[in-house]
Amino acid sequence: MKKKLATWTATVMFSLTITAQTAWQEILQNPSLAAGKYLAYQAPQEIVITPPEGYTPFYLSVFARHGSRYLTDREKYDEPAAILKAARQAGKLTTDGQRALDIICRLAREAEGRYGELTVKGARQHRELANRMFHHYPTIFCDDVHVDARSTTKSRAFLSMANGCVELARLNPRLNITMDASLHDSYYIKYKNKNYEQRHLAKADSIYRIADSIYVHPQRLMKQLFSDAGYVEKHITSPATLMQQLFELDGISQSSRNMPDLGFLFNKQERYDLWQRNNFEWYYEKGPSPLSDTCMYKLGRNLLENFILTADTVIASGRPCVTLRYGHDTNLAPLVTLMGCNSLSHPTTDWQAIADTYRTYQLIPMCGNIQLVFYRKPNSDDILVRVLLNEKDVTLPVQTETAPFYHWKDLRSYWMATVRSISLDDGAR
Repeated sequence: MKKKLATWTATVMFSLTITAQTAWQEILQNPSLAAGKYLAYQAPQEIVITPPEGYTPFYLSVFARHGSRYLTDREKYDEPAAILKAARQAGKLTTDGQRALDIICRLAREAEGRYGELTVKGARQHRELANRMFHHYPTIFCDDVHVDARSTTKSRAFLSMANGCVELARLNPRLNITMDASLHDSYYIKYKNKNYEQRHLAKADSIYRIADSIYVHPQRLMKQLFSDAGYVEKHITSPATLMQQLFELDGISQSSRNMPDLGFLFNKQERYDLWQRNNFEWYYEKGPSPLSDTCMYKLGRNLLENFILTADTVIASGRPCVTLRYGHDTNLAPLVTLMGCNSLSHPTTDWQAIADTYRTYQLIPMCGNIQLVFYRKPNSDDILVRVLLNEKDVTLPVQTETAPFYHWKDLRSYWMATVRSISLDDGAR
């Protein structure tokens, strides 16, 4: 036991060491991270970790967010563009304001008729992810192995699944790949509970007004965009809203190839504060925020249960298998938090401390994914599991002497106890 505790302590300390940079430092070093949920997936540098002697992978279980996409509504492009066009018409737009307008119009032209759809970059992200999984685990992707792929009915998720599966079929045409996109699986793959959300997010409007007052300061930006302060006061109804719209467009520009961004509109502090505003929203709506009763991440219950029960079936079969699920950030964030990964479920009332454990760009980038890799060895009932978030090892609140590999019996017990402790008051199983 002492050895296990010592190993666990060392693992946690190692995790803290490699994540010692603050969010401010990370975004300062790589401003693209401020895009948060719009971050174009960045595959990590491969680190080879050998499993304990005799263990080989036999099952891969995955949930992946769709790849990079366009913004979901035309208004997200048209509204800020209209404000800048009106200022240009009035002769009140600065050179930087015109530059911003040109970029917005370019973004809008590319997105027209494709709102919310997968981009070319998003499709490539999933082909590349599938390729890496295939080559990392050759003992799983063998001839005749069943690859069970399912997605939500949104085209961006379905096409992400299709791109991943086409790549796997190219790499091994003898895989038994099946694909499905049906409302039948919505109870776990895209679970929603409006009553639960209304009950725990009842104060959202007032809380977001406070968040805006803390994080959104558009005064300097208005001077950069418009040449007349009187025009801003008279015609720009909500400078804070315009600033957030432009920041969103800056983030989504990563979804396209060779697209200029709007990063020149924000200084270092503004960029970080606007990211914090969005990060707070995710922490409040899908994380462990005390302001939403420390429970919104529990909406990942059904998806976590699906991971457990599907693994039970595969293990009982004795055959290698792959389970691929394709969905959305609104399901990935609560799932990973509920799993206990990287202290994401830590609640804090200190708004400035949220980023110590909860960072959207680490959690839900475009093509964000959680992978469970199961290992076994001959003549042994012991099964080990390696858990990777966006292809990086996570720490979990479960003791192990073989980190980053966890004993499935221990991990299953912890996760099943978590599932059974949650009541979502809707009769869903």
